Parts: sequence; C-alpha cells; structure tokens
Amino acid sequence: MRSAALLSLLLLAGCGGGHGRYEPPAVDNYGKSPEQLAKDQHECIEEKRAHGFVGDAGMITACMERRGYAILTPKG
Repeated sequence: MRSAALLSLLLLAGCGGGHGRYEPPAVDNYGKSPEQLAKDQHECIEEKRAHGFVGDAGMITACMERRGYAILTPKG
C-alpha cells in the first residue's frame, strides 16, 4: 500500500508543469541582444500558451523562425 502511494506521487510529479510543451528551441542569436532573445522567447511561448493544446508542436520554433532566428534544436 505504501509503495503504491509513493509510486502515485512520483507519477503525478512527473506530469506537473508541462515545461516540455513550452520550451523554446535552441537558436543562433547572432546579432541579437540577450534581452531581445529573452523577449522573443517569452512572446513565442505566450503565443503557444494562448492556443493551449490546440496547435502543432512546432509553434514556438515557427514563431522564432519568423522573428529571424536560425533554429539549432527545434522544440514545441
């Protein structure tokens, strides 16, 4: 019984946050300041959040590409 409760807690902890869904891609930010990169990442993540579960997994990557970044590692 005790191990089942512990397993349940571990499974729930693994599901929390949803960070992978809203993780920005690795980009080449040559010519852009760190502040501009952070602003663009934030705005692209917020655009994805506004769509919730609707929208494809590459929304953040596509948003960063539209803003002129070369994508090194695509993400959601």
